[in-house]
Amino acid sequence: MRTVYLFDPQLHSAGGHYLNHDVQLISDLQRRAIPVHVYGRVGATCSCAGLPLKPLFTQDIFTELGADPQVWAMENFHAVNEAFFTALNQLPLDQFGSEDLLYFPNLLQNQLYAVTRWLARIPQERRPAVAVMLRYLNHAMDYVQTRANKELIALYYRYAAQRLLAVQPRSRLCADTRELAQAYTQITGLPVLELPNPMDVAPWLAAAPAESAAPAASAELLGPLIVYQGHTSPLRGFHFLPEVIERCARLTPKPRFLIQLQNTENAKNMGLTDFIQRLERLQGAQVELVYGALDAPAYYQMLARADLILLPYSPSFYGYGSSGVFTEAASAGKVMVVSPKTVPARQGKEFGLGVVAAKAWEPAAMAEAVAEALHALPALRAKAQAGAPAFRAEQCAAVLWDRVFAALPPR
Repeated sequence: MRTVYLFDPQLHSAGGHYLNHDVQLISDLQRRAIPVHVYGRVGATCSCAGLPLKPLFTQDIFTELGADPQVWAMENFHAVNEAFFTALNQLPLDQFGSEDLLYFPNLLQNQLYAVTRWLARIPQERRPAVAVMLRYLNHAMDYVQTRANKELIALYYRYAAQRLLAVQPRSRLCADTRELAQAYTQITGLPVLELPNPMDVAPWLAAAPAESAAPAASAELLGPLIVYQGHTSPLRGFHFLPEVIERCARLTPKPRFLIQLQNTENAKNMGLTDFIQRLERLQGAQVELVYGALDAPAYYQMLARADLILLPYSPSFYGYGSSGVFTEAASAGKVMVVSPKTVPARQGKEFGLGVVAAKAWEPAAMAEAVAEALHALPALRAKAQAGAPAFRAEQCAAVLWDRVFAALPPR
């Protein structure tokens, strides 16, 4: 491998999981002495593993440009792919060679076809290999389920993926769970390589005090701290939180809750206004709300403080997709309560982690699972910490690159 080019339109700031993920990918390439260039969004405010982030993309992957509710999927496919193609087209084609690898860690159908169109402009004898991570089964998202002609998304994935393989046979489609790999194999009619989801935060948390933001009272007099963090969305069960908190207030000792409201305006647009207001009325000694996106130190300090991470995620989506919050918490040996029939529930069981899966995806069952986890907290904490090393060893950048390099067809 001569050079790896990492193209991530989600790389924009120090907040979120994308930077952590890409830093680990790049750090392992640097360990292997493989040159790497990283491209992110225009206006990016971060670097990546010491590398400057080269501005290229003007939109994140979830941008929508469709206006007609009947043909929105068609409009998005053509308009967003055109914008992505225009961004890639700024790069000089003569900098790429057949020994290089182009890696796209976050793409949807609305960018995938642009990669094919742009790649076709490079002379065939110099076309680099390509690996594309498909990590979002976006037509399974709840808000898409209400739309007309949503079935077009799967057809566009199939079309774009098969065109990519026709233009560059040395391309691999990838997914970061076996469930996604199976789903995309069925959708595209092509093999999909299962890869890990590297987000090890253990080094970040090793130096972080567990309760630096706690009140002055002695730690043993405080109830256990339950943390909900990350994107504010119904897919993540945000609307369950007020009822879960109210039910857990009956427990002894009474747990405390630390909840991140990452994107309040977007949450209100998704019909979560009433739930936000209920949470705000619950604020006090037992409930603390943190507003807005957090930089890495603040975000990981929040994780470090947690006695239990709450992930009441929708099985309809997270039955396929991975979770950055889960992956980071698992790597750090944290106890978690998760929804049934989800990837976190399956991985928690397979890796022997300190994970309690609720019996159903509804608030009462989630609160019951929290009570169960708190009752067995010392044993679950020991189990989580004992299982974390094996989880980190599997979900790491070294394994990801080993699998990608081994799977690429020869020139």
